[in-house]
Amino acid sequence: MKTFELHIKNMVCERCIIFVQQVLQQLNASACKVDLGHVIFSAPCESVLPILEKKLNDAGLYIVHDKTESTTEKIKVQIIKYLDELETGNKLSNLSAFLADQLARNYYSLTKLFSKNEHKTIESYTIEKKIERVKRMLLEGELTLSEISHRLGYSTVQHLSNQFRRVTGLSVSEFKATSCRMATLTSESNPLVIASPRAA
Repeated sequence: MKTFELHIKNMVCERCIIFVQQVLQQLNASACKVDLGHVIFSAPCESVLPILEKKLNDAGLYIVHDKTESTTEKIKVQIIKYLDELETGNKLSNLSAFLADQLARNYYSLTKLFSKNEHKTIESYTIEKKIERVKRMLLEGELTLSEISHRLGYSTVQHLSNQFRRVTGLSVSEFKATSCRMATLTSESNPLVIASPRAA
């Protein structure tokens, strides 16, 4: 058995981890470690790699072959982990210090590399990911906007609202109203689907 270590682009959620584990199982490969953006596994020979890569590509996941791209994906993974920690209520240092510590690199060098590869700053990418979480929390309807703001580390509700409009083109209230209308239309077109009150 040979051991392989891969970094995988776009592998940034729990569903991705489960999918990769299932693919490895289908290929009779033994998963040693499957984490966000990172896989270590054992297989009889290298012939499994092109098959694995094809299956990953079909799902929108890509094996990273370039060192700088690998570092970029590591940055993305750490940003997701940082936001996960914020969402669960853990108090953390600022993002720049967190990334520098987790990746053992100067933050300036990280942000320069990230901007070159992604054509956007670490800050812009993080804001986009934050707003994705805000939208999910709004649709779930379990937290007030003030609670969401506090949970994700915004200084004020207004700060969150301004970022939300800048990223989505909608105010928070407009987003909620649009989501509510879509849920109602779905319910009317399919009586078996009940619109969730959380979308309001």
